[in-house]
Amino acid sequence: MPRERAAKVMLIAYMAWLFYVALGPPPQGTEIPHLDKLMHALSWGLLAAFSVAAWPQRLRLAVVLAGVHGGLTELLQGAMVAGRHADWLDWLADLLGAAVLVALISWARRRRSAAA
Repeated sequence: MPRERAAKVMLIAYMAWLFYVALGPPPQGTEIPHLDKLMHALSWGLLAAFSVAAWPQRLRLAVVLAGVHGGLTELLQGAMVAGRHADWLDWLADLLGAAVLVALISWARRRRSAAA
């Protein structure tokens, strides 16, 4: 249980950090087309990984949590942050990143069970 408790703390800290970054000023510099979608998928995939570590038997919860967090982030960006806007494709990238990560974990678990 201590490992799951530590994972919950890390999950909450990571969610707070994502809010901090997403609700801050927009990034500056050269924009690489679609790189932001990849970053969303990776970032919310990591959020799902922390969720799975916190609740190992609740894989769907990881996708739901990432989806709710990503959707709320986009809504807040659109409503509160100057220079940013809500982008539903970013939210879709969040969901896809979480879903792919959870699918990979599920596949790895099934494969490990079959080998045992």
